[in-house]
Amino acid sequence: MKHLRVPFFACLFTVLSALFAQSAFAGQPSYDIPGKIDPAENYLFFIHNYYVETKGPDGDCKYQDILEAFVKQGFTVISEIRTGKIIPCTYSQKIVRQVNTLLDGGVPPGNIIVSGHSKGGAITLCVASQLNNPDVKFVVMAGCGIAGIIKYKMYPDFTKLQGRVLSVYAGSDKVASSCGESFSKASFGLDHTEIKLESDGGHRLFFAPDETWLPPVVDWIKTKR
Repeated sequence: MKHLRVPFFACLFTVLSALFAQSAFAGQPSYDIPGKIDPAENYLFFIHNYYVETKGPDGDCKYQDILEAFVKQGFTVISEIRTGKIIPCTYSQKIVRQVNTLLDGGVPPGNIIVSGHSKGGAITLCVASQLNNPDVKFVVMAGCGIAGIIKYKMYPDFTKLQGRVLSVYAGSDKVASSCGESFSKASFGLDHTEIKLESDGGHRLFFAPDETWLPPVVDWIKTKR
């Protein structure tokens, strides 16, 4: 019996932990790529920042609120929480595969939006450099000129950028800056717009679905053809 007690309680702990996990996440919406693809839908990928990658979705960055805000705007949102030391242009390959799944399912490229904030913006740029599709839309939120990403050479080859790209950032941002220089390196297939927002929010402006950035981003997505 002594040899059975530890496995029994370990098994019991595992079962209770699983039940707790199920109850803790019960009712939360899923943001996985849909099993059934509707070509008439507008699919928006949201790629979160380094803050959520290291501190999780329940801190100062209101990750779930951002996703819900995009859902309320009529988008089918696809997103996941990353953990670990993610290399932007390696992780982006997964997004490229998912975008191609939508394209293969009949979704027009103009109905696909890849967006991200900060490190998520860098990942977005990696997707734009790997997808080779000039008609997919991309939104880079304060994702250019970040010192740490430059230092470790984690930005993509900007000459390969393609797509309809919006860069948006706050003029008060001390972490990120304009994407203008990066965009100027693109060889072909890039249609880009940049919006510099007048806000004191700095880099954290995009930590929540703020009225300063959400309306102009949604407007650009819906009017850009």
